[in-house]
Amino acid sequence: MDAREKISVALKQELALVPLKKVTVAAVAKRAGITRQTFYYHFADVEDAAVWVFQHEVGAHILSHASYRRWVPGLIQLMNYMRDHAEQVDAILNSLSVQQTEQFFFQQLRIMMSAIVSELGGDKLHAADRRFIIDHYTLAVVGHLLHWLNNNRREPPEALVKNISFIMRGHVIESIHRFRERG
Repeated sequence: MDAREKISVALKQELALVPLKKVTVAAVAKRAGITRQTFYYHFADVEDAAVWVFQHEVGAHILSHASYRRWVPGLIQLMNYMRDHAEQVDAILNSLSVQQTEQFFFQQLRIMMSAIVSELGGDKLHAADRRFIIDHYTLAVVGHLLHWLNNNRREPPEALVKNISFIMRGHVIESIHRFRERG
């Protein structure tokens, strides 16, 4: 396990005990079995480490659910995690600009949507058409996710994702067919 992974594990253990704003570099370094200097070699501060852990884990989670059949349960799991750990997630997201947050979710969810479009036969499209379809449906999901976060996660993840899935069902493949017919 490299130093970043040790820091990640230690930080998550600390977050199970105290809120992010009370986690110290000394506590994380001690728990990780590294020096403070090693911590600072990898991260500027605890907040920087928390952002890296969040981005790394969210990215890995989304990638592991990047298929037509798995994206719905994967997104529900992710949203449940963000709801159940709202204080830590909010602290991390508040340390990012709105643009950074949107860009992060767009990049990660675009990987998922790209896999779905490929799975549904979108690889046979012109590159620009394929990009447009991927970006369109990615932006739809990102928009709902950001709206949900900005509204204090009021709607149950299952209900929101069920509605997103209901609207999208059949439309991605229909978009692929329509672009293919258009040439």
